[in-house]
Amino acid sequence: MSETICPYCRSPFEPEDAVHRCPACGTPHHADCFAENGGCTIFGCTAAPAEEAPISVTPTDLTPSPPAVSNSIYNFGSSATPETPQLPAVAPPPPLPAGSSAPPPPPLLAYQPYAMPPANPYADISYIRPKSRVVFVLLAVFFGAFGAHNFYAGYNKKAVIQLCITLCTCFYASLISWIWAIVEACTVTADDDGVQLT
Repeated sequence: MSETICPYCRSPFEPEDAVHRCPACGTPHHADCFAENGGCTIFGCTAAPAEEAPISVTPTDLTPSPPAVSNSIYNFGSSATPETPQLPAVAPPPPLPAGSSAPPPPPLLAYQPYAMPPANPYADISYIRPKSRVVFVLLAVFFGAFGAHNFYAGYNKKAVIQLCITLCTCFYASLISWIWAIVEACTVTADDDGVQLT
């Protein structure tokens, strides 16, 4: 009998185990396994316990109920007070052993029942309008020696260098700044922030 196993617990029979044979199909079980299951564990056996009732789910069980919206949030003129939401219940802690001191209570959480949403959450974000490439090129052609095109595109360091070259040499080296500006007008496609010139 040591070669067979109990179909309920899947363990082999030991010589000291109490064996119970199913009265309908004759399959051996441990006596406590047969009692725990309430009958035979073999599918289709007439001595098997009755099946549990199947769970029935209706479409209304699957659809969530809409949340209750208090009109007092949207109707500023109403005198209704908002309901305070119920906090989940917390199970009490287990009793402390004798002779031990109680731990300090946890800190209370600050609770704000309702807060108005901000009027415009994106008010701090400003839209940066892209700069015009035509204006950039025209400034480079006509005022390139003064670095006007670089001031326009946000390249302030280059613009100050071009302006200093022109003014500090009393316009003798302005041709160098102007050629530099023409080269930049042909090669620069984005401003200092990386936004493409349109």
